[in-house]
Amino acid sequence: MRIDGKRFLSPLKQFIGIFTAAICLVVHLYPVFIIFSSALKSKSELALNPSGIPEKITFEHFSKAFDKMNYLQSTANTVIIVTAVVCFILVAASMAAYAICRKGGKYNFIYFLFLAGLMMPFQLRMIPLYKMMADFKLVNKLIGTILVYCGSQAPMAVFLLSGFVKTVPRELEEAAQIDGAGIYYTFFAIVFPLLKSPLVTVGILCTFAIWNDFLMPMLFLQAREKLTITVTLANFQGLYANDWSMIFAGVCLIVFPMLIIYLIAQKYIINGITAGAVKG
Repeated sequence: MRIDGKRFLSPLKQFIGIFTAAICLVVHLYPVFIIFSSALKSKSELALNPSGIPEKITFEHFSKAFDKMNYLQSTANTVIIVTAVVCFILVAASMAAYAICRKGGKYNFIYFLFLAGLMMPFQLRMIPLYKMMADFKLVNKLIGTILVYCGSQAPMAVFLLSGFVKTVPRELEEAAQIDGAGIYYTFFAIVFPLLKSPLVTVGILCTFAIWNDFLMPMLFLQAREKLTITVTLANFQGLYANDWSMIFAGVCLIVFPMLIIYLIAQKYIINGITAGAVKG
């Protein structure tokens, strides 16, 4: 249907679209509701009413989970790993993407190596990687886990940033070089600031991936004082029974920081990914 050159959806199509969106919203939000509501219930109420709204709200499970997770220490370990990896990735991956896009030729082979790393699952290289880390005596050390994360997150970062570097006008770099600027000054003074949106997107995606990861820190970190926040949740598992209210409370404590970060930076994530899809 078209009125005055504008296209309008029929009421039936509008209803189908709204109904489909509502179903998708319920499917995605219902598990989240179950987690938060279960964390606020007593064990007896959770057993009798697992999927309903809590009749009596209690926060005792959060305090128990906070203590059992060693929350402050495990959060500090996770923040150290995330900060170190994100800082390294933003600088190194942007420089690699710049070299690949501007030099071409033999650097294209390096780009394909990054793509191969993106397509290879971690489970496939897990055993040889652990053996290599053990040979270098980096198991159970934060620096070892940081190095592994840097290698695992680099392919995704280079892949996303390469599409943005191609959109930076070469004339800006040529003008700087005419004025006597070297390649490093040209990159950090001209190109790097123009990559603000994709850099924020890459940083947030890396943060989410590392914060929520369970397998890698469980594999490379064993000492209690070195554990990350997700691995401490495994301490809640009992031999014959589990305190699900406390487990859900622990999940909430893990999710809260990332939820706040996402709500603050969601526009950068959406803009960065959609712009990369168009410009890349």
